[in-house]
Amino acid sequence: MSLLSEQIQSNASDAPAAPDVPPGGAVTMARLAYNRLGFGARPGDPDFDDVASLNSHIDAQLNIEAIDDSACDATVAQFYATYGKDPNGGSLPALNATTRQIKTYLENVGTSFFAPAELSRLLVQSSHLRALHSARQLYEVMVDFWSNHFNSTWLESEYKFWEDHHVIRRHALGNFRDLLGASAKSPSMLEFLSNRFSDGRNPNENYARELMELHTLGSVNRIPGHPKNGQFNYTEVDVHSVAGILSGWTNVRSDDDSFRFNDSPDWPNHDWTGKKLWLGNDDYYYVPFGGQEQGEALLDILAEHPSTAWFISRKLCRRLISDNPDGFCPTVVQAGAQAFIDSHGDIRTTLRAILTTSAANRDFVGSWGQKAKRPFEFYISTLRAMNASVYPPPNTINPDGPDYEIVEHYEAIGQKLFEFPPPTGYPDFKVAWINSSQVFARWSMGNALVRRYFGEYEQTQATQWAVVAPVNATLDAYIGAGKNATQVVDLLINNFLGRTIDPADRQSLIAYLTQGGNANNISSTHLRLRSLIGALIGSPYFQWR
Repeated sequence: MSLLSEQIQSNASDAPAAPDVPPGGAVTMARLAYNRLGFGARPGDPDFDDVASLNSHIDAQLNIEAIDDSACDATVAQFYATYGKDPNGGSLPALNATTRQIKTYLENVGTSFFAPAELSRLLVQSSHLRALHSARQLYEVMVDFWSNHFNSTWLESEYKFWEDHHVIRRHALGNFRDLLGASAKSPSMLEFLSNRFSDGRNPNENYARELMELHTLGSVNRIPGHPKNGQFNYTEVDVHSVAGILSGWTNVRSDDDSFRFNDSPDWPNHDWTGKKLWLGNDDYYYVPFGGQEQGEALLDILAEHPSTAWFISRKLCRRLISDNPDGFCPTVVQAGAQAFIDSHGDIRTTLRAILTTSAANRDFVGSWGQKAKRPFEFYISTLRAMNASVYPPPNTINPDGPDYEIVEHYEAIGQKLFEFPPPTGYPDFKVAWINSSQVFARWSMGNALVRRYFGEYEQTQATQWAVVAPVNATLDAYIGAGKNATQVVDLLINNFLGRTIDPADRQSLIAYLTQGGNANNISSTHLRLRSLIGALIGSPYFQWR
């Protein structure tokens, strides 16, 4: 029995997990780009399948200043005007609020339990909205990438709200050293990894360790052919020295909770003494006696270190090309690392090298089947494939109150933005996200979204308690008028998958749709149309990107 046949004919809880390789045909280069360098295709997005067109698309997406995103900006502004209120009717801080504005808001609402939750809700929903609507799709992908690379959470600091705009979004396609420095001084990061409390007499090593292990060098030298390959990039002595260098980097006693360097003897003060750093070398780096300039020199060293170039390139390749970049695309990792080194950490230059380097199908062009969708990508790609424009999803269950159903579905599929406690950020490989329970949760979420955007089923006294699919203008416009079952199935396969599926699965879908209504003129009143769309969303076919 075929994959979709099993899913449609069995109980939902028995839905098969996504297989190890994508079923069906391969995608075109356009669909690969829309899935990897964005959050999925919308119906009507141009198709192409040649390298020249792909490279033109990559160049266009990297040149974000030339992309008119005013429509998305207007949508976000309208969203804020509608949803930027707290339960007391007061205005939440703007999405580009300063630390002082956020601090003032939090002081004005006092210890109210809803304040952090409302800030979190506003940032999460606006992030979803931008991923859904922005023409700058690669930029939004990189915002998500760096948010996880420099992970901090709401659990420690409400200034995650500030960090998103002033650190991540400001530098997502800029220079790595600028991004690294902005993160080091972010009040959210200072709180998350405890550096705001780091005193020179007893420095806190949390941030020092993660700065090297997760943000820059990586724990182990992975440079092919390097004499230190396979050896640790830093020692425990390095960790202690880096912690001392960054002591006094704080926001304690800052008027607006922004970064300040404490050059006074008051706690948490700075260790002014000179430091030696080995950082995986035969000789050491020497950071002389000094204040804040010690930390700036340290960040310069880390940003220019060759292991940082390899670590960042490898991680970008994992995000954009393969779960196993060392095995699948080592030539591309090397090209990205060299571009990072040559450009002194220019993120666009590094991305261009990673995305355009050709390596006999062990590269971006040949990488179909190497990546599965994480829940965030699944959620937004579902909405984009449905050509959704309204966000949040229409609340047809509880119009006058919170939308608990969608919240519960999203919690079931996982990856609530900005809430992952470990400093690693959310994992970016298939095994962490794709299993039978996850696919069932995605199928449930997909069906809920279909009903929200394309109309709930009705079962009332007026229908004599029979289940009825009501007329829905949005769904009718989506499938077009006058199509038969075969035409509608092919349209939906193209909108959601953009590639061929197993012939037996296609026939199962057509056979399923020929029942439950007029098979020669499918409309929103067809009883099985909505559930068929839900089956496609939850199918193994749709879980790949």
